[in-house]
Amino acid sequence: MTRDRDWPLSFAKYSGAGNDFIIIDGRTAVLQGDPSALAKGLCRRGRSVGADGLILLEPPGADDPPNTSVRMRLWNADGSVAEISGNGARCVARYLVDEGASGSELLLATDVGPVQAWVEGEFCRVRLPMTACVHPNRRMRVEGRNLTGTYVEVGVPFFVCFHDDPDDLPVRFLGRAIRNHPDLAPRGANVDFVRVVNEQQLYFRVYERGVEDETLSSGTGSLSAALAAAAADKVESPVACEARGAVLTVRFRARPADEPASDSETTDESETVSANDEASSAPLIIGDEEAIEFVDLEIEGDVHLICRGEADLEAVS
Repeated sequence: MTRDRDWPLSFAKYSGAGNDFIIIDGRTAVLQGDPSALAKGLCRRGRSVGADGLILLEPPGADDPPNTSVRMRLWNADGSVAEISGNGARCVARYLVDEGASGSELLLATDVGPVQAWVEGEFCRVRLPMTACVHPNRRMRVEGRNLTGTYVEVGVPFFVCFHDDPDDLPVRFLGRAIRNHPDLAPRGANVDFVRVVNEQQLYFRVYERGVEDETLSSGTGSLSAALAAAAADKVESPVACEARGAVLTVRFRARPADEPASDSETTDESETVSANDEASSAPLIIGDEEAIEFVDLEIEGDVHLICRGEADLEAVS
């Protein structure tokens, strides 16, 4: 039998390669209030706990696969719903192991499908359930200049731009302009600025919607950067993706045209936005060309506990 969560509210804060998340375990109690408003309050830096997002853990549902460890729901720092976060899922897996679960293999129910996770020490690896769809050579006009990039759908949308030195770019300014570009409406997109170092290494900076700023890392951003580079024959799996927060290793496989999708894979971009009521259609920038598809999508890197604590309602409202 569950009860309403009393204040103060217990939480744990974890960092996955520089992406930090506040985790609230709602498996034994019902969370009071609006999680979106709570995310905005708790994630404010300088005035509250501060994080890139809020994750609520719930018991598995009747429709979730057998052996599901937990269902995770995610809100961005601005209170918007996030479909999936690779680093967020890795933080959840590490949290479950710290709470006594076996790290040999965990199954997390998410809005994009079941995510598999493995934890060994400070390292956590997740496998995402969808097919990634990559659309190279997408053109748009940004701040008076013509820009060519790659649109990637990997549970969340990314627009990937290659550059010789991302550190020379005004990432916050350009990222915001691309993220809100009409060609990417109605969903918008996260934005990667990527330099390919060699066939198995790249460096990138990332602007994330929902946070509406540059973040230190991104799991799906690492994967999107590598997939865009792979579609251009610049890298091969595995790829070490260095961001300002840490290095993540991603693995993937190009799916042959004659290979059918498995039951767990998502190939229709519209299906991946079911958690977001803003829209159920892909942006116009995708076009009618057939996408380059990748499967067996994995993200691996460090995860560590930052702190555990209690939050007071009056302090975050």
